[in-house]
Amino acid sequence: MANLFPRVDPIPLPAPVWLFKALHHLTLSLHFTFLAMLVGGLFLCVLWNLYGHATRNKTALEASGVVANRLPIITTYVINLGIPPLLFVQVLYGRAIYTSTILIGLYWISVIFAVMAAYFSLYRMAHLAEKGKSWWPWGLAALVLIAYVGRVYSTASTLMLKPEVWPAMYDASVSGTHLPPPDPTLLPRLLTVLVGSLGFGALGTALYSSKSTLSDEVKAFIRKGAGLLGLAALFAESFIGYWAFQSQPDFVRQGLSSSAFCQPFLYLWPACLGLSLLGALWLVLSPKGWSWAKILAVSLPPFLTIASFEILRDGVRDITLLRAGFDVWQSPVNTNWLVVGLFLGLFVIGAAFLVWVLTVVRRAKPSEEHYA
Repeated sequence: MANLFPRVDPIPLPAPVWLFKALHHLTLSLHFTFLAMLVGGLFLCVLWNLYGHATRNKTALEASGVVANRLPIITTYVINLGIPPLLFVQVLYGRAIYTSTILIGLYWISVIFAVMAAYFSLYRMAHLAEKGKSWWPWGLAALVLIAYVGRVYSTASTLMLKPEVWPAMYDASVSGTHLPPPDPTLLPRLLTVLVGSLGFGALGTALYSSKSTLSDEVKAFIRKGAGLLGLAALFAESFIGYWAFQSQPDFVRQGLSSSAFCQPFLYLWPACLGLSLLGALWLVLSPKGWSWAKILAVSLPPFLTIASFEILRDGVRDITLLRAGFDVWQSPVNTNWLVVGLFLGLFVIGAAFLVWVLTVVRRAKPSEEHYA
C-alpha cells in the first residue's frame, strides 16, 4: 500500500512534527468554533426572519437582524482561521491530501466560487436586514452553499485516507470530475460537524443577547430560541458522534482507545458535550441578565468539545494512514529555529493584536439597532 503514495518531498520539514501538530490543533479548533457560530447563527436568523415576516412578529425580525448583521464579520474569521490549518495539513500530509484533492479537482476548485457566493449572500441579507426587508432566501442560499463546501472538504479528508481507491479513480477520469466510491464514514463525519455546528453555534448566538442596546423582549427571544436549538442539535449530536465512532474500522477504534494521547479525549468529548447540553437548558430556563460567569459557563464547554473532536479526528487520520504505510512522525525534519522563532513571535503578536481589536470593539459606544 505504501507505494501508492507519491515520493517524499526532498525538502525536509522546517520545524518538528509536534509543533506543526500543535499549531494545527489550535487553528483548526478556532476555525471550527467560528464555523459553528456561522452555521448555527445563520440557521437561527433565517428561521426567525421567515417566521417574523409570516406572522408579523417584530421581536423575531429584530432578533434575526441582530444576528444577520454580524455574520459577515464572523465569516471573515471562518475564512482566515481556515487557511492556517489547511497549510499545516499540506505540510504534514501533502502526499495524501494533494492526491485526494487532485482526484476531485473540479469539486475542490468549485469551493472558491461557492465561498464567494455564500459571502455575497451574507452581505446581501445583512443589507436587506438593515432596510427591514425580507431576506431569508439569501440566508438559505448561503446555508446551502456552506453545507456544499463542507461536503467537499469531508470528501477530500476521507479520500486522503483511502489510497486503495486512487488508481481506479484516476483510471476512470483524469479531469477530477469523479467522486470517490461510497464510504461508510463520510456521512457521519459530515453530520458530526454540521449538526454540532448548529448546536454549538446556537450557544454562541445566545451571546448576542448581552448587547445593552437590545430590548428585554429581543434578548429573551434570542436566548430561548438559541437554547432550544442547542438542546435539539446537541442531543442529536450525542448519537451522531457515537455513530461516527462506530462507523470507523475496528483497528481505528482500537487505536484511539489504546493511544495514550487520544484516549482521554474519548471521555472529554462526551463530558463537555453533556455540559454544553446543560448550558443550552440554562439558556431556556435562565432569568434575565448575563454575568461573566454565565458567559464562560455557556461558551467554554462547546469550545472544549470542538477541540476534543478535532484531536480525535486527527487521531483517526494518523491511525488510518499509518496502516496504509504513511507515518507522519517519520517525516524528515531539519529545524531552522531562527525561522521558527520569528514565526511564533509574529503569531503571538498577531493574536495580541486580534485581542486588542476585539477589546476596542467591545468598548465602542453602542448604537441603536432596528430591523423591523
